[in-house]
Amino acid sequence: MRTVAVSFGTPFVECDDLAGWGGELLARFGEASISMVVIQGWPPGAAGFAERLSAGGIEVKCVLHSSPAQHGAESGEADVVDEVLALARSGVLSEVGMAKQGVHQAFASAGYPVSYVPNRVPRLPEISKLDLGPGLHVGVFAEPFWRKNVVTQLLAVGLLEGAVAHVIRRPEVGYLDGIDLVEHGELPWDEFVALQGSVDLNLYVTLSECHPSTPQESYLAGVPCLMSRVSGVFREDDRLWKLTTTDLLDDPSAIAAAANRLLAARDEAVQRASSWMSAFDREAARRWATFTKTGLG
Repeated sequence: MRTVAVSFGTPFVECDDLAGWGGELLARFGEASISMVVIQGWPPGAAGFAERLSAGGIEVKCVLHSSPAQHGAESGEADVVDEVLALARSGVLSEVGMAKQGVHQAFASAGYPVSYVPNRVPRLPEISKLDLGPGLHVGVFAEPFWRKNVVTQLLAVGLLEGAVAHVIRRPEVGYLDGIDLVEHGELPWDEFVALQGSVDLNLYVTLSECHPSTPQESYLAGVPCLMSRVSGVFREDDRLWKLTTTDLLDDPSAIAAAANRLLAARDEAVQRASSWMSAFDREAARRWATFTKTGLG
């Protein structure tokens, strides 16, 4: 979430508990003559903070990054969306942005002030690549919970000749002992993107996404990344989309085959991805500028 907030290029305040810091922030915003606040990530206390901002004459908006698939599987996700949309309907939030393509129309048709606000392309720092040794190095860097599909992807790595899998956290699955796997642990973001940029291939074949930043970070670092077809990333370039994605998300052999095809065309994929991201970022910047125009007079 922090990476996404930074990418918009707008000054931001990072806070994990608005219930505790809301009063101080409200006072500071008033002193700085802030006219609008956009809340991303919806931390604890966000609802009360939004109500206080709105009552104080500051326009409040929110950007949500979740997918409706998650709302039916994770009660916390659904609770956040319910709370945000209720605040929008009551007028506390003047508008809600949805980062996932194809979702905002559905909420708008249900009477909510919702628009499409995709994430901008991440801003990568200069990275120093790591020497990971011989072999084919494959990153599977998503957190190992249901919708990230990590176990299936690690099984696919086991089908790639001479491959070593790199993960942040090893799934608690005993039969993965037969796969050559390196666990790196939680890393600061600059070290994480350096690791992403040091492997030969990244896998991000997930079951549900909004507008993922991790694959874009990989391509910005010059490393191809295989994705699933559950987001809008690269979709406007049919050749690139077919080259960099698979629709067989629960099939390790299909993921491995798609990974080999992508590796064979890695230079083309990285070049086309760079062109797509440049064009998309311009459109995302335009949408963000439109979204952040104040409507209070």
